[in-house]
Amino acid sequence: MWYSEQFGTIKTPRGITVNGLQHPQNIFRLWSKEKLAEIGIRPATVVTPDNRYYNTGRENYELVGDEWVISYDTTEKDVEQLKEQLISKISAHVGSLLSSSDWRVIREADGGTAMSDEWRTYRNEVRAHGNSLESGVEAFASVDAVRNFQNHPIQEERYLSTYDEGVETIGPETETHNRTVDKTNWGWPESPDAEVDEYHVQWL
Repeated sequence: MWYSEQFGTIKTPRGITVNGLQHPQNIFRLWSKEKLAEIGIRPATVVTPDNRYYNTGRENYELVGDEWVISYDTTEKDVEQLKEQLISKISAHVGSLLSSSDWRVIREADGGTAMSDEWRTYRNEVRAHGNSLESGVEAFASVDAVRNFQNHPIQEERYLSTYDEGVETIGPETETHNRTVDKTNWGWPESPDAEVDEYHVQWL
């Protein structure tokens, strides 16, 4: 992407006319940055606000070194509306997790096989976790709190693979991975029939 005070933002190469002289679109590929700058065209970088948390307004243009930086005026979104959206997503996630085992509840209610204690415990833990998250969200007082909830840094320790004659096995050594998670969808109880990740050691 490029920017010119004469032509504005140029997202893809195109033919242009400067001071009556026509230039083909391949100048953007063949010319150096310095040569393009001679006709007023410089690379541009757009700094885009996260529209989950900010409303955007007027565009701003600043020449930093030999590149234009395009940014936007921003205003924070209403924190109460963001909290309502989060709580709605948490509630929906609770329903999604429970739905796969609802048939066990129905079977028991219809006089069939009783649901096992481990499934009963799991369903109770899902509800409790959802209630805990919703209570935490209700206490948020700022957009920053919402953003941090949805962009939570964690570390995962995982076993490394070892190979012997082409056969992969889990080795004793581990490594740590940095990740960012949305707590709306992370940290929920594992269902009794969940597939075990044998490489996972722990969350740090």
